[in-house]
Amino acid sequence: MPKHSLLSWGREVIWFMSIPTKTLEQILKRFDALIAEGRAIVDSAENVSARYERNDFGGSFMISDAYKKLNWPSFVEWRTNTATLLCHVLPKDNVHRPSGEGFPELSASEDSVEWAIAFLKGIKTDLEAGLLDSLSSHIEAEVASDYLAQAEQLMGDGSVGKYEHVAAAVLCGSVLEKALKQLCGEQVPPISVVTSNGAPKTLNPLIDALKSSGLFNEPKAKQLRAWADLRNNAAHGEFSQFKQDDVKLMLLGVNSFLADYVG
Repeated sequence: MPKHSLLSWGREVIWFMSIPTKTLEQILKRFDALIAEGRAIVDSAENVSARYERNDFGGSFMISDAYKKLNWPSFVEWRTNTATLLCHVLPKDNVHRPSGEGFPELSASEDSVEWAIAFLKGIKTDLEAGLLDSLSSHIEAEVASDYLAQAEQLMGDGSVGKYEHVAAAVLCGSVLEKALKQLCGEQVPPISVVTSNGAPKTLNPLIDALKSSGLFNEPKAKQLRAWADLRNNAAHGEFSQFKQDDVKLMLLGVNSFLADYVG
């Protein structure tokens, strides 16, 4: 098989693997449920008519406005659930994060709930359009799991052809690269994942930066560099530089690394 054709195929595998839909679908369904619950709370509210009330300070009478009295226990439960969902979904640096963090203080009024329903609809629309910068960490974990599952499946089908382990190495290397970039962002202060000229850092510079930060020691960095070399050999058609067993060990090692450092 020509070197360029397998490299292109490996890239296409990565390009067409979309973010796993299962978790996203569950989140969107949760939005729908909470939007419906909010609407039900407003629609079932008790109508309190305008009435004369005595002013305790001046002794005079005044007319209070008509309003809807919400079911307090139902409202508190709904407010709690919406606050949890928004905290889970909205990235910390998102412009709407402060509004989401304010949901625990939402008042039990018709106007407040109407605003909250509209807010939930807007965030749901952004999610569906892919306009939020990131989702919660468990989606990242599911992405990695899907990539590794595809790599393991390719290894399991190794008897069909000679090069399945090459594509598996490319996929596994992509998982490792994503994990290293995530770890860089979690350091204090965060480690830049781009070079001084703005180009994305490759695997070895990411490994060196994390080792320098004290996240792991030199033996661990050495192992990571070996996996990086394997991935690069696979991506650039240097098939004679590694074997199927090397990729199997890489899969096991990357899985273990994710469990130890990424969770």
